[in-house]
Amino acid sequence: MFDKLKTFFDKKTEISEFSFDSDKIAIVALLISTAKYDGNFDDSEKIEIQKLIESYFSLSSQNTGDLFKAAERIESEANDLQQFTRSLNEVLNEEEKLTIMELIWKIVMADGIIDNYEENLVRRLSGLLYLQDKDIGNIKNKLINDIHS
Repeated sequence: MFDKLKTFFDKKTEISEFSFDSDKIAIVALLISTAKYDGNFDDSEKIEIQKLIESYFSLSSQNTGDLFKAAERIESEANDLQQFTRSLNEVLNEEEKLTIMELIWKIVMADGIIDNYEENLVRRLSGLLYLQDKDIGNIKNKLINDIHS
């Protein structure tokens, strides 16, 4: 297991037939972790994550599915979220991190319920990514307003 996680920090992560940049794996792994956080990771959440990453990374359907599978494997073997956020802090600027947090909020809001545990997770992730609470709150409010518009 250590060897698989160790390869995560290389520029490319290769899992059997898949090869993706480790930052893409980290982003998708965070989205998967977020979706799993409430104890219910169903097909609708998987589809939502795949739609978000297909759009965000401009991938084909096949590459989106492959990236999702690779990230799901890495995420299932991960000990904590910090290994993903640490690598993202090395390669992303603040604006890119805020975009990732917007994707995370979209996953949290996908079922129409924001529970305290999920909100706590968002706060924890924003702290690990060195982002301001005010900016994360603005993202949340923007998305809520978009839903109600």
